[in-house]
Amino acid sequence: MIRAGDITGLFGSLVSADCIEVLFDSLRTANRPSLTGSDRHAYHDWVLVRRKGIELGFADSEYHNAAPRACWGRGDLILSQTYFYSGLGDIQAYAGELPLGLIFSDGRDATRTKLAAFESSRHSYRNDTWDAEGYRLSVTYTADGQAIDRVACRQMAAPILRAQEMQWPELSALTSAFGEKQSDRAFASLWGDVLDAEKLQEAQSEGEIDFTDTFGATISLVGGAFRSITLHRNRDMESAGWDGALPQGLDFEDDPEALFRKIPDQPVQQSDSALTGHAVWHFADYTLHVLYSNLDNRLLRVKLIAPGTWKCIADGDA
Repeated sequence: MIRAGDITGLFGSLVSADCIEVLFDSLRTANRPSLTGSDRHAYHDWVLVRRKGIELGFADSEYHNAAPRACWGRGDLILSQTYFYSGLGDIQAYAGELPLGLIFSDGRDATRTKLAAFESSRHSYRNDTWDAEGYRLSVTYTADGQAIDRVACRQMAAPILRAQEMQWPELSALTSAFGEKQSDRAFASLWGDVLDAEKLQEAQSEGEIDFTDTFGATISLVGGAFRSITLHRNRDMESAGWDGALPQGLDFEDDPEALFRKIPDQPVQQSDSALTGHAVWHFADYTLHVLYSNLDNRLLRVKLIAPGTWKCIADGDA
């Protein structure tokens, strides 16, 4: 019988390692992961074994371990994730042992009881997530919450390192600068020497300034005027992450339940999908758009938009 712990114990192993080849043999699959496609920014590949109800995820080792960006895509593939399905379309139900004594017939209450030892790490919303035994465990439930639909085990990638030491602007200074031109002192002084000639040209030609490797932020301009700023979690959009303050007392480690406790007002827009969700609120000095992960149950992006300029569009961004 296949045991989940035998697979999670291999996280970090090279795809070329004997132990991974033994794993492939035990799953009776000839499929192998590869990053030889045309997308040079693809750092993951998966092997889905439908008849076993298992999916294995592999990552480029240099990307996963947060090596310098120039090395990304040049490493070896390592095992970093596995998914166990209760049955989905032509994917048969996994028949082996699930992690930590779980079984697919466990409802939400039973699952939480079995994982009580990891309660301090639980993040919740539509599903539950724990940090357990060296990996992140995410449990997706059936619609009524009375059984487990899918279990994901993922070795989390190392945080991306920042290119240099930064001093983050105050949120009040950011919102006060909305509408300022890129060359205006009220805007330019927020970013110091990082806003160099190359970034100014980027703003002029693309209407956007990419600060993801420094401030962990992306600036949007319309007609050369500062319209919005997106504050990224580390690794969102390959960002080094915003380490300054977030609005409304938010924290990137907040789960969606904490988000809606901290901002109890009804959002003007909210939507959820299997992997992500978002919510939008209007405040006096800005419109707030928050994107969160429904797999990790953590905030991914916090976007501040000049008041009166947000437009509702289908995919939830602004």
